Amino acid sequence: MGFDSLSCFGQISKKPLKTYSSEYEAIDAVQYVKSTYGNNQIYYKCNRCGYWHLSPIERETPSITCQCKDEKGNFKQLYPTKKIAEQRANIIFEEKGIKLNVYECEYSNGWHLTHKDSCDYY
Repeated sequence: MGFDSLSCFGQISKKPLKTYSSEYEAIDAVQYVKSTYGNNQIYYKCNRCGYWHLSPIERETPSITCQCKDEKGNFKQLYPTKKIAEQRANIIFEEKGIKLNVYECEYSNGWHLTHKDSCDYY
């Protein structure tokens, strides 16, 4: 059930993530983890490898790709609420020690993360 990824690794463990070929396999894995270990997980389709992975439910911070681009020309992630954006910023700080601020997108209905101070947003 699942195989070790060659391209995706855990942020904390640095070990390969378990990878599932289909959404159905990922759903089965979520149910197995819940019944065996009592852990609540979510499944998601990875943008990097295109396969499915699991994640602890408390790490869930849904986002979509926005039309806005960062300084390197990459599209930014858009979080639906300020609270979800702040949750993602806290996770990044805990895992990587990177302090991010949250600001409202001026083009879409949602929130972005930035390295800049709040007075530098616009």
